[in-house]
Amino acid sequence: MKFLFNFFLLIIITGCNPDPIFPLSKKNTSNVVVKNFSIEKLDFPKDEYVSVDENQTIYDLANTYNILPQEIIRANNLSPPYELSKGQQIYLPYPLMHKVKQNQNIYDISMIYAVSQSDIVELNSLRKPYKLIPDIDLKIPLNKDYSVIGLVNKTKIVKQSNIASIPKIKSKFLFPVNGKMIKDFGPFDNGNQHNDGVDILVSSDQSIIASMSGKVAFVGSNLKSFGKMILIKHDSQFVTAYARINEFNVMEGELVKKGQVIGKIYKNNSVHFQIRKSRNPVNPNLYIN
Repeated sequence: MKFLFNFFLLIIITGCNPDPIFPLSKKNTSNVVVKNFSIEKLDFPKDEYVSVDENQTIYDLANTYNILPQEIIRANNLSPPYELSKGQQIYLPYPLMHKVKQNQNIYDISMIYAVSQSDIVELNSLRKPYKLIPDIDLKIPLNKDYSVIGLVNKTKIVKQSNIASIPKIKSKFLFPVNGKMIKDFGPFDNGNQHNDGVDILVSSDQSIIASMSGKVAFVGSNLKSFGKMILIKHDSQFVTAYARINEFNVMEGELVKKGQVIGKIYKNNSVHFQIRKSRNPVNPNLYIN
């Protein structure tokens, strides 16, 4: 009974595989720092085989490589009680695969998953001209690049005069909540730091709405300084970010309409909201009714 309990507990713990994020630059960024939070590469064996260490179990391997225990068991035709021996070769099914669609290329896939094109090429041993065949399965690198939305330390602050020069376009976006703006876009702390969005304090529990129609590109938690966050990609240029929220109402890949509820913020908390154009933060006040 205890064995079954531990088995199902480990299934729950390891049940979340890496998921798509959203478009990134074409440059190769192997190690990305997100506000002092390191995104490290998972050391997954390239040939997908691992040699078992002394006293190592199925569940140790599952935790180490973020794979469900039953997937390892199934891939290796193991039988209860699933004991391993030192030096035994175990096949690890790769945890993140992508089925290529018609006319899809390396760049398209790198944009979907926020990974380096060169990492995709290397991981899958692709050769020039890198033309992809529809319906083949590609391995997706497990290291993400969150720098696409600029969540990196800034050593140089953009001058306010340059920010103000952004021309105001026709109103497209909505504020995600109704509340008091407690921190505006631009420099603060005597110009030593820069707020890439606006912070809006709510006085009661509120639904968070999509600022504009688009596709949910990322839903995640525990990003330092950003907590729970949703990213919505609107077109080839614009992305909106909704950070420090309390609840999610959407999933990655979901299409949302302007004004649709995507999450929730609790009383006396603030939403950090960003609009990014071509990966650069712009002042939301210039793009909102």
